[in-house]
Amino acid sequence: MTYGDLVSHVKFDMERDSPFSYACHACNRCCRNKAIRVSPYEILRLARYLCISTTQFIEDHTEAGGTVLRSKVNGDCGFLGERGCSVHSDRPLVCRIYPLARWVSPDGEESFGHLTPHPKTEGVYGISGTVQDYLDHQQLAPFFEMSERYGKLYQKMLDVLEKLDPEELDRRSDRRAAIDELPAGTLASMCVDIDATNGVSFSNSDGSGLGIDEAVARHIRAIEEWLYSLDAAWRN
Repeated sequence: MTYGDLVSHVKFDMERDSPFSYACHACNRCCRNKAIRVSPYEILRLARYLCISTTQFIEDHTEAGGTVLRSKVNGDCGFLGERGCSVHSDRPLVCRIYPLARWVSPDGEESFGHLTPHPKTEGVYGISGTVQDYLDHQQLAPFFEMSERYGKLYQKMLDVLEKLDPEELDRRSDRRAAIDELPAGTLASMCVDIDATNGVSFSNSDGSGLGIDEAVARHIRAIEEWLYSLDAAWRN
C-alpha cells in the first residue's frame, strides 16, 4: 500500500509562541482515510490501554510492518467507534497534535504548521491562545520526549548499519516501500515490538507487564547493546 505524506505541503511557519487555538467538536472527520504512523512508545501505550502485549497489538491492530494503525475497510481508523476514538486517552502523537504538524530539523530547530483540514470539518480555528497552550492541553510533552529518544536511537542504528554496509542508506526508500507492502499484522523488525524485545509478557490477569517508563528504558538499552555488539564485531 502507498501511504500519502500529509506534511509534504505544510508551511512550517509557526513557533511555540505563535497565536493559535483550535476547538474540536468531535465530528471525527480527521479520523478517516489517514495513515496513522506509530512509534514503539505509542504502540506500548495503546497495548497497555487494551491490556495486551505489544506483540498482540501489532498482530491485531497494525499494518506496514507494525508502523501504521490498521484502518477499517471503509477507511475509518480501526479505533473509531460510534462515540469517537475508543483509545482517546492514549491516542498517538499525530492524533493529539492535529490539526498541527511539527517539524524538527537535523539541527534540532523546531517549527509547526497547519495541516489541510477536512472541507467539512466542524473544528473551530482561532488565535485565542498559543501553539504552546495547545501542546500543553494535548499533553504532548512525553510524546515529544520519546520521539527525540527514539530518533537518536534510530540515527545510531543507521550509523552502525552504514558502517557494516556503505550502500545501506541508498536502500532506505526501497526498504520503506517493501515494509509498507507487508501483510497486516506482520512485524518488520523486533525493534518495533517492545515487549518481545524485553522478553516480557503482559496480560490483564497476571499483571506481569513492566511500567511504560521502565519498558522503554529496557527496550532502548537492549537495542543499544545490540548495536554496540555489531559495531564491536565490525571493528574486530
